[in-house]
Amino acid sequence: MRIISGFLFSLLSAPLLLTPQFANAEPVAEQQAEKNVLAIVLKTRVTRADVMPSEKERKEIKAQAKESYGEMLNYLIRVNASNRIYELVLNDYAAQKGITLNQALVSKFTEKFGDQFSGEGASKSIEEVAAKQVMQYQVEKAMFKEFGGRVIFRQSNPQMPIDAYKALLSGYRESGQLQIVDKDLEDAFWSVFTPPFQYEIAPENIDFSQPWWI
Repeated sequence: MRIISGFLFSLLSAPLLLTPQFANAEPVAEQQAEKNVLAIVLKTRVTRADVMPSEKERKEIKAQAKESYGEMLNYLIRVNASNRIYELVLNDYAAQKGITLNQALVSKFTEKFGDQFSGEGASKSIEEVAAKQVMQYQVEKAMFKEFGGRVIFRQSNPQMPIDAYKALLSGYRESGQLQIVDKDLEDAFWSVFTPPFQYEIAPENIDFSQPWWI
């Protein structure tokens, strides 16, 4: 914002005339920023703005949800925030374990699903999706090997090592590397790991020897 020199000079020459509104502007801004922090993961702040659906998505949600728009928006913000927490923790875990992307598996995923991402409306490239899916499989395989426990079926993840996720995330929480500041997010985040689970896979059917798409 441009300020004419005369006005700037008057402020500099009479600092005691600043009103409380000006004097407290920076602390108020900092307090507002703190209110928008949902979680702190490995010193990275996950804010409401970071996980807010795009303007296009919000318009679509508003058109569909109508009176329930606020509730649905907050739900999606919690989902996005949870996914961001997973991403930060799993990336750190992969780095600690020296897990690198298996390019052979990426190629197989691309070959199988490439046609589904060829349209102009695709939000992500097949390469991005393949890399994410392969790394998720590799990390979850390592998690299950280390922690074991129950595995559940989800439409987005046929073999989710739910107990291994809880053990890993709880370790980060106990070490202070995972702090969920927002109460609603905290309740929703940890409730995922509370049994009973709708689709629990029988131990004899658990198999992380290869990914689900092969």
